Amino acid sequence: MRSRRGSAFVVAAFVALVAAAQSAAGPSTVTSVYTVGSLGVPGASTGLVLAGDSVTVTAAGTVCPGTGSCFGPDGDASADTTQSGFGGFVAPGAPAWGLVARVGGGAWVQVGSGPTTLSGTGELVFAVNDDLFWDNAGSFAVTVDRQCWPGWGWGDANHDHCGPPGLVGSSTENEGAASTGDASANGRSHGGQGKGNGIAKGQKDD
Repeated sequence: MRSRRGSAFVVAAFVALVAAAQSAAGPSTVTSVYTVGSLGVPGASTGLVLAGDSVTVTAAGTVCPGTGSCFGPDGDASADTTQSGFGGFVAPGAPAWGLVARVGGGAWVQVGSGPTTLSGTGELVFAVNDDLFWDNAGSFAVTVDRQCWPGWGWGDANHDHCGPPGLVGSSTENEGAASTGDASANGRSHGGQGKGNGIAKGQKDD
């Protein structure tokens, strides 16, 4: 019995030391890139779930909504998106045909070309701010930068962890994909101890 207690103490001490070492290393930036196609109704899930933390988003590319013109992520601010004959724009009041996003069940907000900071709790979803999608063409390349700590985070529930340095998103244990529209990603929690985040790779389907 005494030897078992001693072993348990050694394991607990080792876990505490690993967690402390990971925290002392400080966070690093993990970059994920998604392709948000203009045919997604009403958007593209990333599989990236925020837990009150924030991400920085930038975007490039062009979307052509079938009006004879094409627009970048900032969209067309001169168009009235508060009225529509096709069921309504994704984010009324935001520029038409630009890039918008929401976190979890939150409201859709304008992202544009960025850099734009988004935060909240829930999955990060992007969309083209349109009211009619079937005649669209083009896509936006969306880059998401997120701060996380190195290592898997065993024993550390206070920080987001992104795996061993140089192996972000490469573990088969970290492959949980969520896909709607044109984007896919991997990343999930690890055993309830710390939060995992993987590199995402978007796929264009339009």
